[in-house]
Formats: sequence, structure tokens, C-alpha cells
Amino acid sequence: MQPDAIQVVGDSVQLTAIGQQDGRTIKAYYRCQTFAEKRQWQQVRHPVLFYGAKDFERIQGATNQNEFDYARFLAQQKRCFYQLTLAKETTFALRRPSSGLDWLHYWRQTCALYLRKLPTALRFHAQTLLLGLREAQVDHYQVVLGRLGIIHLLSLSGLHVFYLVQVIRWCATYCRIPREWLNRMLFGLLPVYALLVGGTTSISRAIALILCRLLCEQLGIRQSRLDSWSLVLLVNLFWQPYLLHSMGGILSYLMAFALIYIGEGSTFKVAYWLSLLSLPVCLRFNYRWHVLTIMMNALVTPIYLPVVLGLVIVASVMLPVSNLVVNGCEWLLQLIYKGLGLVAQIPHAMITFGKIPLLPLLLIVTVSLLLIDGQAISNQRRKRLKRTLASLYLASFLAIHFNPTGRVVMFDIGQGDSLLIQTPFNRHQLLIDTGGRLALPQAAWQRRAQVSRAEKVTVNYLYSQGVDHIDAVALSHQDADHIGDLNQILKQIRVDRIICAAGLPQNRQFQRQIRPFLATVQIEPYLAGAAFKVGSQKFNVLAPTKPGKGENSDSLVLQA
Repeated sequence: MQPDAIQVVGDSVQLTAIGQQDGRTIKAYYRCQTFAEKRQWQQVRHPVLFYGAKDFERIQGATNQNEFDYARFLAQQKRCFYQLTLAKETTFALRRPSSGLDWLHYWRQTCALYLRKLPTALRFHAQTLLLGLREAQVDHYQVVLGRLGIIHLLSLSGLHVFYLVQVIRWCATYCRIPREWLNRMLFGLLPVYALLVGGTTSISRAIALILCRLLCEQLGIRQSRLDSWSLVLLVNLFWQPYLLHSMGGILSYLMAFALIYIGEGSTFKVAYWLSLLSLPVCLRFNYRWHVLTIMMNALVTPIYLPVVLGLVIVASVMLPVSNLVVNGCEWLLQLIYKGLGLVAQIPHAMITFGKIPLLPLLLIVTVSLLLIDGQAISNQRRKRLKRTLASLYLASFLAIHFNPTGRVVMFDIGQGDSLLIQTPFNRHQLLIDTGGRLALPQAAWQRRAQVSRAEKVTVNYLYSQGVDHIDAVALSHQDADHIGDLNQILKQIRVDRIICAAGLPQNRQFQRQIRPFLATVQIEPYLAGAAFKVGSQKFNVLAPTKPGKGENSDSLVLQA
């Protein structure tokens, strides 16, 4: 295992390892027994060998519609198909770096450990922009940018590499270093930097484009930026055939292409077309759109990377010297995200569009590109293209939101149950149970932030179907594996009614979950013989016959 492929989250150590004999890539998991052991894993800089009995198993793929398929992602992007859990008896041994690749991983981890000393916001952005690393525990900033539709700013476009090169050029000019010497230095430094950051898509693409242009300049070859982009994409596809299967890969190359294709123009014009081109891709993967996306792109795009990158570089340089400067940079960065977060949370600003099909996505991108070339087309044709674009969006929206058939969806939620009943044309929804898991007591160092199955599966599916409102949630009984994720559902989805068995509202666990939402959710307890409606669909209550404590024997039983 290389040190930069080790991620410590709570008491869990997640590893990407390479077999010494067969070269097989595997995902391995290990549970720390003590806080001291966790600290040791966090400080590893050298390659690690591990020995011991190992039972390989295939990585399980997604078992629900539109759920993120982690197995497919690892297979396509990492060529990894197997996983194993390491027992505490496993033998680990550090070894000294013995090859150039080992030393690159060593120095990457050394840089990561240095940047890890920065405060939270600076650390996240320094590791993301400079090293291409992401911390699993710190994704708040990525979520905010994603909600606003400006996620492409967070290294996906690779623009920060061009800013870094520009800073180097300014410094070289100030030091009176000849341009030819600087170009030779960049030829040597940029490939090393690409390897140092782990070959991430956006950074590798940006570096390859710069190297291609430098080479053409050195050889006196005239090559357009679009030719360079095409050449880099072809080479990258040979190296990563599934590159364009991920949102990051698509946005990285699409945004770079758009900047070349748009050419020079006002800030608002460039931001407008970037938003228009990235919108269908975001809808394909995220299903939702913020109404202020275009405006935020126009306001934030010109200043985000220069400001954030400047704060990161200043804080990284001043870290050993001045805590005051570092804390000041952290305060400014947190202030920026506080403002972005307030905009992202504006009520009713998020439109749940749903998962746009692949063919409309391709057509929308094509029509958008034709519209960008405004000077080459007549006003009449431009109007037709606008009508075509609006029609494609409208047809996609109607196809997602007005499914003519009713559905009963059974979610694979792990232990427990969760079942969704949808009436025709998505007019009404009833969710029966939410699933969940029992939280066992843990020390502070063992805890790790986890996304609930309800968020990953149920909420994700609802958003993909264009649904952000549920008429009612019916709860069978109090056990955590049936209603443990109720509060997560209520946070993410607007719910009108809670249907439950009489007696459950007096349960303390239930009261604790429902208390923050009592102002917006109506509680309806029932006994056998009663009935209720969701839309025009009637549900008869068969049990329980008397109020209870919300236990298994008091479960709500429905018939429709």
C-alpha cells in the first residue's frame, strides 16, 4: 500500500493495495483498536506491506435504481474489482521507498501531512486544488458548490493549474528569467507535478494542454487550442477508457472545450454559456438545479479560484511562521462559504428536475453549442434553436414527472424495510418505513460521518424521479431498522403526514426524531378498523387493535 492510498475515517482505515505477485488492485478495510493505532495510520509516509490470511470477495454493486454504483466506479476508474477486511492479527511492515514511484508517493503524502495542519476549510481546498486529494469527512464545501451548480470550479475544470503557471511566469519575469529557460523548466516540473497529484483527470488534462502548447511553441508548430484539446482527450481516453462515464470527467473536458469554443467575451456571457452547458450534465448526475446558478456563475467564476488559491498559497507558506495569517485566511474562506451557503439554502430555490435521459442530454449540449456560435447563424435560426432547446428540456421534464403508470418500489435498504407507493403521473406518494441502523455507543475518536441509506437510496431515487414531496410516511413500529432514518427523510423531503399505530407518538425515541418537524408535519395515529386516503387511494388499517408502545407486536398493518 502506498501511504497516500490510506484514508483514516473515525476508527476505520480504508486502503487501496496492490498484490506483490499478481499486481491485483484491491480495496481493504481495517478497524483500529486504539486511538494510538489510529494516530500511527494517520502519520504513515512509507509504503506498507501486509501479510496474513485474506478472503477476497467481489465488491458489491448498486442494488437500487439510480443508486451510486461504487463497484462500477472502482472497476472503471481504478481497475479494482475485489475487497477484503483485514483482521487485527494481520502483520503490517513499513518499507523504505525503493523506486521513483515510491518516492513520488512518499513526497505526496509528506505534502498532504503538512497541509493537514491547516484549519478545516484551508486544508480541504489545499489538498483538493494542490494535490487532488479529497477528505471523506469534509465534504460540506463540495455540497455547497454542487447545490449552486458551480461544482466545476472545484478543480474539475483544472483552471487552477493555469493560474499556478501564470504565477510562476510572473515570478520568472520579475526575476528576469528568459522565457526559453522557463519553458524548459516547466517541461521538467509539470510532468512531475502531474505524477505527484496522482494523475487526477482535471489536473492531468490541464498540464497536458500546457505541455502540448509549450511543445508546439518550442518546435515552431502552429496548433490551435481546440486541436490541443482534442489530442489530449484522445490520449486520455486510451489511458482511461471510461473517463467520460463520470461527472468529473465529462465536466472537466466539457468546460475546457466551452472556454475554447466561446472565445473572448464578457464575464457574464462566458458564465452564462458555461452554466447552460453544464446544466444537463448536472441534471444527469445530481437531478436538481438552483435557480440562481447562472447568476452565481457570473459573480463567482471570475474571483473564486484566484481568491481561494491565493488564500491557500499564502496560508501554506505562512503556516510555520504565523498562525495569525493562517487564521485570517481561514476566516475569509469560511466567510465566503457562509455567504455561498446562505444563497444555497434560499427557500424554494432548488428545482427537482430528475435524471435527464442520455439522448436528450446529448441533444441539449449539441443545440447549446450551436447557439454559442451566434455570429455564424441568422436570427431566425437562432430563434428555432432556442425553441428546440426549450422543447427538449420540457419534454424531458414531462417524461420524468408524469409517468402514466403507478409504481410500487421496494428499496434494498439493508436491514429493515422501506417501500414506496406512487400513484399514476406521480401525483401522490406513500413511503412505508425508512430503514435505519442502530447506533452503538462510541468514543469520540471512533466516530465517523456517515451518509444514511435513506439519503443514498430513498431520497436519491425520489430526486431522480423528480419527486421532492411525499404525501405521507407510514411507520410500522419503533425499531431503528424501520424508522431510524425518519429524520433524514424529513430533512431532505417535504412530508405532509406521518401515519402510525396508536401509542407510537408517546414513544420517546419517536418523539426525539419528530420534534424538530412538528410545525410542518401532521401526526395521524390509527387503530384497526380505521382507514385513510393518499390521494384517491384508500388504505385500510388491520392492526393494531389497541394502543401499545410501538413494539413489533404493536405494528401497523395496512391493506390496499
